[in-house]
Amino acid sequence: MPLVRQLLIVALLAAAAFGGYRAWQVIEPGSAGGAGNGSAPRAATLVEAVQVERRKMETTIEAVGTTIAASSVEIVPLVEGRVEKIAFRAGQHVAASEVLAELDSDLQRADLSEAEATLRRVELELERVSRLYGREIVSTARVEEMTAELATAKAAVARARRNLADRTIRAPFAGTIGLNRVDIGARVTETTVITTLDDLSHVEVEFQIAENLFGITRLGQKVDTRTAAYPGRVFTGEIVEIDSRIDAVSRAFRVRADLPNEDRALPAGMFMQVTITLDGGEAAVIPEEAVVAEEGSAFVFVVEDGKAARRTITTGRRAPGFVEVVDGLAPDALVVTRGTNKLRDGAGVKLASGKTENGG
Repeated sequence: MPLVRQLLIVALLAAAAFGGYRAWQVIEPGSAGGAGNGSAPRAATLVEAVQVERRKMETTIEAVGTTIAASSVEIVPLVEGRVEKIAFRAGQHVAASEVLAELDSDLQRADLSEAEATLRRVELELERVSRLYGREIVSTARVEEMTAELATAKAAVARARRNLADRTIRAPFAGTIGLNRVDIGARVTETTVITTLDDLSHVEVEFQIAENLFGITRLGQKVDTRTAAYPGRVFTGEIVEIDSRIDAVSRAFRVRADLPNEDRALPAGMFMQVTITLDGGEAAVIPEEAVVAEEGSAFVFVVEDGKAARRTITTGRRAPGFVEVVDGLAPDALVVTRGTNKLRDGAGVKLASGKTENGG
């Protein structure tokens, strides 16, 4: 085919395509609701919408913590010696001052007997001197000397009794005994740990909260805790201590909550999952179904003058079925909840209730 004819055919095809495009431009506005060719306008999209409302919102915090006994000590002897008796078993609940162990005490008992004998001798001597003093046979100085010796003898008896008492190891408070760490016959010193004692009638759980919640964290607020050791069981307590400092590295502050533990189910050192519900005041909220997520942002459609207007929003806290709107909506905005998938910015809308704009 000659080159000229080829060029002529290409030119005719291009002209036909351009003509078709121009014809589409004339027809399309009418089909979209324009008045260009007198065709019928597109029908408004039927949607459901609600106004932005204000609700009391709560902030739920989740953290992890560790239990701490109400009181906890390591039981060590006050003196060194050889263990003669172990009077406890691991896990046993003991009363305050209950005997836990005893050390050899033969020498201390002998010292006490000697001190008591000396005291008795001095008491008798003082009685005799006092009688003689009444008959003016002995001087006042002798009476005063014996009185001083009596005081010394009484102090010696008190010291001997204390030395003997120190050979018996007692519980400083009521609590639960830990593992035995010594055997009968073992030599112990003032640094030897015999066992541990924990008051588990109630425990504290310590955890951390982010610094931005410092202002709304209060003493007495309810805390729910859970542990893998007791699936399905919730241990409820309240906040009893709030640290006065923010950690410079974690940007968080420490909190302690008290948990009743009458059945001693929770030991010291147990890992706990903590949930706290804080009162966050009122906030503007909309139904979750109204929010459309797109590429890391969120938007909604609002109804204005019978048309849909797209609004990018900033969301905040969430509650069942609702989400807080931090920014992007007027307080009285009418937000589309059903039919958002059919809308585009500027499209005509009709409310299922028959309204087409705010309040109308």
